[in-house]
Amino acid sequence: MDIRDVRFRIAAVVVTVVLAAGILFYLQHRADRYRPYRGPLASPGTPAAEPGRTRRIALNTEPSDYPRLRALGYDLVDVKADPALVAGVPDGMQALLWVGNFTCGGFELDWDAFTQAVHRYGQDPKVFGWYLSDEPNPGDCPRIAQEIRRRAAYVERHAPRQISFISLTDWPMKPLAPKRTGVDLVGLDPYPCKGSAKTREHCDIGAIDRMVRMADAAGIPRGRIAPVLQTFGQSCSKGDRKYWMPTQAQFRKILARWDRLTPRPPLEISYSWGRQDEWACPSLADASGGDHPDLQSLMKARNSSRR
Repeated sequence: MDIRDVRFRIAAVVVTVVLAAGILFYLQHRADRYRPYRGPLASPGTPAAEPGRTRRIALNTEPSDYPRLRALGYDLVDVKADPALVAGVPDGMQALLWVGNFTCGGFELDWDAFTQAVHRYGQDPKVFGWYLSDEPNPGDCPRIAQEIRRRAAYVERHAPRQISFISLTDWPMKPLAPKRTGVDLVGLDPYPCKGSAKTREHCDIGAIDRMVRMADAAGIPRGRIAPVLQTFGQSCSKGDRKYWMPTQAQFRKILARWDRLTPRPPLEISYSWGRQDEWACPSLADASGGDHPDLQSLMKARNSSRR
């Protein structure tokens, strides 16, 4: 064998090993590139002069979950606009109907089906309101704000006792503010325990301030904000793996920061109760102690105090 062939093969092996090691290092440490927010904190919120009851929902539930949710103090459930599902909402709870879209995707119900649903459920006492969009991105899909505005206006006309709701992340918010779209409530979903699927010592609590400051700048009133609490991790997720389930101590800090910024909000959301293979695993349904932090007991105490 020519010595040059041997050298070439050795060099090729070395290059392959180095490249493989580099890829593994990148995959292992890419989450480490997340940098906590170090900007100004948001100003404290002011409670309403006559604060109403905070409604509470944990997302991604099934009818079999309802007894556990009620025991923890949740009084809303998310369901599709399906007669059997709405009828299955137990006494003492109401439905937030999922009829929306995600980011720039299609809506769960097209316009005709949506208007039919509003006429069917607009006076139904089992229905609290309408979940019109999840993390819409007007930067990438400018027409989404117009469609949300059209649907919110229809709810206001034909279901005036029910609320319209959208949930926002850190994309452009101004086109989606209530004064522009007519929505009643706006969820904000900063998830502070970010940067790794494995538990770290500190969560980026300032991420909550950052998103509230964005909402302030967009003209979203504090009284319209619905905090979205991080009750999930991604250690068993099949997709993203950049969030960890907060410890009890970390979760208390998350709650305390929200209480500072949005005292007694009209709606508070726990994401997520049920597992989602790509996004949320483990979830609040798992968080009862043992292998996971006991967040359920914290939420039970919190929900009970806000009746």
